[in-house]
Amino acid sequence: MARRLIAAEQVRRAARAPKGQARLVLVKGRCVLTDEARDLAVRLGVWLEWVEEASLLAPVQALVQAPGGEVGSVAVGAQWSGRERVQLALASDHGGYPCRRHLAAELERAGYSVLDLGCPDPSPTDYPHWARQLAACVARGETARGIMLDTVGVASAMVCNRVPGIRAAACESLDTALSSRRHNDANVLTLGGRLGEALCLQLALAWLKEPYQGGRHQRRVEMIMALDRR
Repeated sequence: MARRLIAAEQVRRAARAPKGQARLVLVKGRCVLTDEARDLAVRLGVWLEWVEEASLLAPVQALVQAPGGEVGSVAVGAQWSGRERVQLALASDHGGYPCRRHLAAELERAGYSVLDLGCPDPSPTDYPHWARQLAACVARGETARGIMLDTVGVASAMVCNRVPGIRAAACESLDTALSSRRHNDANVLTLGGRLGEALCLQLALAWLKEPYQGGRHQRRVEMIMALDRR
């Protein structure tokens, strides 16, 4: 049976419910949540929950009272913790350190909630440690997406893509950044610090704003994700 796609429109519909009563219920193993919908849920205060056992005939959207009467959002598969899930994780090695610091400040100024994972300073450090930490954070659903920076960006993508659930794209141009979102539903962007602060910020903002198109691309994305189960 085909999976059901949970897109941004369902999140917007849930958000129009009376304040304090909006929750989007996902059916385990049957529904696919787009990153656009996930990001929008954080911004609009829609609570996302993974349902262990439910029929596909059950409503995808359920309007119920959130714990404590508060509107919040939780990661798919995570227990309610009372904390809102942040939209973006950032990490880097020493080669991406200056650009990461710049990105963290500018993206927060642009309205994104950012979890800065490090590295703590520009001293030489190993990119696999930071890339794996960022990818694991996204894979666990603690953040909607992640951006990892090293000197070039390619090496970190190799690390991130070894973590199940991650679709990391190393991008050096606007075209590749946009395509990775439109066609591949990339949830991690890797950038090279040598691109400079201005270009890294341009690519990051474009990548964060670009929606996944779904449609004919969904089957191929599911083929990618099926490799994690082999």
